Amino acid sequence: MLFALSIVLILLISQIIMFEPFYRNTLKKNIISLNQQIYNITFSEMEEEAKSSALFNLTADNNACILIYNRDNSTASAYDVLGEYGCAIYSEGNVNPVVIESMDAAEDDTFYIDGRLLELSDREVMVYGQKYNVNDTNYYIISNIALQSMDLIIKTTQNQFLIIVAVVLFLAILISIVFSRLLAKPIMQIQQEAVKLSEGNYNDVHFEKSDFNEVDELSETLDMAAKELSKVDETRKELFANVSHDLKTPLTMIKAYAEMIRDISGSKKAKRNEHLDVIINETDNLNKLVSDMLDLSKLQDGVASFNFGPFDLSTNILESVNKFNTMVQKEGINIQIDCEPELVAYGDESKINEVLYNFISNALKHCGDDKLIIIRAFLVNKTTIRVEIEDHGPGIDENMLPYIWDRYYKNDKKYTRAQSGSGLGLAINKAILEDHKSKYGVNTEVGKGSTFYFELSSAIID
Repeated sequence: MLFALSIVLILLISQIIMFEPFYRNTLKKNIISLNQQIYNITFSEMEEEAKSSALFNLTADNNACILIYNRDNSTASAYDVLGEYGCAIYSEGNVNPVVIESMDAAEDDTFYIDGRLLELSDREVMVYGQKYNVNDTNYYIISNIALQSMDLIIKTTQNQFLIIVAVVLFLAILISIVFSRLLAKPIMQIQQEAVKLSEGNYNDVHFEKSDFNEVDELSETLDMAAKELSKVDETRKELFANVSHDLKTPLTMIKAYAEMIRDISGSKKAKRNEHLDVIINETDNLNKLVSDMLDLSKLQDGVASFNFGPFDLSTNILESVNKFNTMVQKEGINIQIDCEPELVAYGDESKINEVLYNFISNALKHCGDDKLIIIRAFLVNKTTIRVEIEDHGPGIDENMLPYIWDRYYKNDKKYTRAQSGSGLGLAINKAILEDHKSKYGVNTEVGKGSTFYFELSSAIID
């Protein structure tokens, strides 16, 4: 409403201030054009009667009086529709001498008066004259237009604007009430649902649409936020459950075997050592779990330190495979290495070793019936090295692919403790490879196996 009022006031003020100069400027253009038309008719090849009729019609159309004055013999012809009180250049057969004197004195062959009261008129007028030389005869063509009273025009405009202001304010109030009601209802609903959202009721929240695009966009954004918050909350609950499970199991075993040493095997060296080995292994598992969680947290928070440089990737692959020799021999697994020699990569050597370890460990956990793991490393081009770890296990369902890099993600949502490792390997690999700006992923087919891969920039050691 205030905006509508301000616009109306601006228009009112601009009209009062600008109306008069605009009005006079428009009339000046018209009177100059009128003079040109008079000249064209007067000195055309039309018959005299036709000329007189055309000139009279011209004065009637423009509400003017005109004077065609022969300066050489002081004769004149005039056409007037303004009458005695409107024409300031000619009246009752008399030419206004002030006009002729002004025309004589004009240096640029034109004469213009605006708003002056001349002797033969009691009204404010606009007079324009121009000199012409036709067939060595000097002519003055002078036009006169009576000006309307500015006070009357401004008063009329003011009265008109008062009506406009009243109408505009009424419409502004009416539209404001209608739109505020249309807007208020969905916004109040959004506010009520937002309160539920703030209380953690993510699944019970629904933001309805309205007739306004902006409100609809806000509702869609809040709906999406609610869904994402629900996923985050579900992930948080799963994370707590999974971490609790991973912590509780080894702690339970440590306590149980410690009690067994105290109550049963304390005096039996062989049995005691066997129980102590279990305690040590479970303690190592706990330590690995906590270390991986801390490492992942640092990587995802961007506070982990990296030491980039060139290193021999071929040698690192062999060393990573050797770490699994005991497990490989025990399970009868065959790891086939197809690696180009002297592959020099650029990155953080220790972090890439961790990536290799996690991918190989993951492949061993999902090894197929053929118990074959294939590791390839080769140059894609002069600047890129690609590493692939292939297994022939159960593969991964296509719908699950976007989630396999998440912490503790399980297809069936039934978490079971990993027999080795912390279950965070792929999430850690994702964080490390993204910090290396590396391309990574998995090609998989259900029932045939998976091939995890990543790429590194190649480097040359002098």
